Amino acid sequence: MKKRWLALMLMLCLVMGGCSDKRQEKVSGTGYYFDTVVTLTLYGAPEGLMEQLWQECARYEQLLSKTIRGSDVDRINHAQGQPITVNAETWQILKRAREISIKTGGAFSVTIAPLSAQWDFTGGTKRVPDAESIHAALPLVNDSLIVLGENNTVTLPEGMSIDLGGIAKGYIADRLAAMIRGRVTGATLNFGGNVYAVGSKADGSPFRIGIANPEDPGSAAAVVTVKDRSVVTSGTYQRCFTLDGQTYHHILDPETGMPAETGLASASVIAQSSMDADALATACIVLGMEQAVALVEEMGLEALLITDEGDMIATPGLMEKYPVQTAG
Repeated sequence: MKKRWLALMLMLCLVMGGCSDKRQEKVSGTGYYFDTVVTLTLYGAPEGLMEQLWQECARYEQLLSKTIRGSDVDRINHAQGQPITVNAETWQILKRAREISIKTGGAFSVTIAPLSAQWDFTGGTKRVPDAESIHAALPLVNDSLIVLGENNTVTLPEGMSIDLGGIAKGYIADRLAAMIRGRVTGATLNFGGNVYAVGSKADGSPFRIGIANPEDPGSAAAVVTVKDRSVVTSGTYQRCFTLDGQTYHHILDPETGMPAETGLASASVIAQSSMDADALATACIVLGMEQAVALVEEMGLEALLITDEGDMIATPGLMEKYPVQTAG
């Protein structure tokens, strides 16, 4: 009887040990979507989950990319002012984008595309538009003119175009986080400057997410501790070029059509909604420090802002909610 009891206990220990090992098992993968290197790291994931996530990334790229023919965004941009029916997810993204645009006074705008098209931050030509071209594009930047009708219809005035690059990655991170929640011990979903930390690490501790140093993006200016939150950073250092001694970055001010000059080098917003954090991080750079802090506080979120001089400004509740360790 004693031998049977010992054998049963041994079997139970092996089963429990197997479960423990499975919960700690880590799997990572890297892909290239949305013009960004995407890195997914899962702890205790069931077989096949990683592949499901990559399939979703591919589906969203086909749906939301501005440069893929036949995507919802491409069809909206080429509809010549006529209403078109889009996927329900595209409609919801545009709805939230328009709401955030209003909330930020237009500092965030998905109709920035006609202005962005005047510049070349990634193609190598270092193209700077002339004042006449910018002036012609400015009236086409107005998110309030997007008409969202019933049955997922979208109407964009002729001549206007949209680019969801400032909000789509956040939405996708939210959807992938929802897919894996409860199916893994924890995970980090890294879409470049957009990171979603789901659950906790295998040992139960929260994730520590690095915030890049604008002067040396390969190093961290600070590390923030989060659980079930997204940390999204937008920075003037991410896509830029220097021409004739002048540096130009990709975060354009919708009012001027020129790179925003507000003294902020980066803005990191922490939120449960990665979509909101994505859009707000961009808006913060355009608004500048005082307005950015007021906006983030009003929305009940937290942020860490870094100035051109390297000074760091945190919203009042940041340290209490998400402990931050600064470099040096």
